[in-house]
Amino acid sequence: MAESKPKKRRSRNSLSRAEILQAALSIIQESGIESLSMRTIARKLNCSVASPYAYFQNRDDIIKELISNGEEILTRDLKKAQKSSQDVFEQLTAIAHTYWNFAVANRELHKLMFNTLGPSTGKVFRYYPKSYKLFLETLKHGTQTGKIKFSKAGYHAIARTMWAWIYGLLVLELTGLLQRRNKNSDPVEEGVYFFLKLLKQGEA
Repeated sequence: MAESKPKKRRSRNSLSRAEILQAALSIIQESGIESLSMRTIARKLNCSVASPYAYFQNRDDIIKELISNGEEILTRDLKKAQKSSQDVFEQLTAIAHTYWNFAVANRELHKLMFNTLGPSTGKVFRYYPKSYKLFLETLKHGTQTGKIKFSKAGYHAIARTMWAWIYGLLVLELTGLLQRRNKNSDPVEEGVYFFLKLLKQGEA
C-alpha cells in the first residue's frame, strides 16, 4: 500500500488575516487561550511558524483583533435587541438575554473579551466597551422619559449594578457554578424580573 504524501506546506502568500484570525479563534474555542501561539496557528493552517508574522506582529496582536471583532459582533446584536421594542423594559430584557446568549455561544471568546483569563489579557481594554455604552444609553433614556422611576443622576449606578449582576451570573455559568431551581429555569429572566420591578417602583 503506497504511503500518503504529506500535505505541501502553504506559503504565506496563500494566507489572509481573516483566515489566521479564524484559526486562532478555533484554537481558543477548542483548547482555551493557553493553547494559542504562533506555532499552534501555523500547525492549524499547515504553514511555517514565520507565516502568521507577515500579518500580525505577535500573539497579543491577534488577541486584540479577536477581542475587537467580538465586541463589534456583540454590539451589533445588542443594537438589534435595543431596536426590538420601543418599551425600555422590554429593551433591557432583550439586551440581558442577548448578552447572555452571546457569552454562552462564545464562551472562550467572552472570557477573553472581558478579562476573566488572568493578567495575560489585562491591558486590552482601557475604556468601557461599546456594549456597555449601549446598555448605559438605554438606561439613560429610560430615566429621561420617566419610565424608570429613578432620578436622571442615578442611571450610572443602576447600570453598574445590573452590569455586575449579569457579569457575575455569566461567570458562574461559564465556570459551571451556577445552580438552577430546575433544568427549565431561566436565570436571566429571574434576575430581570426583580430588576424591572425595582426600576418601575423607583426610589422610596
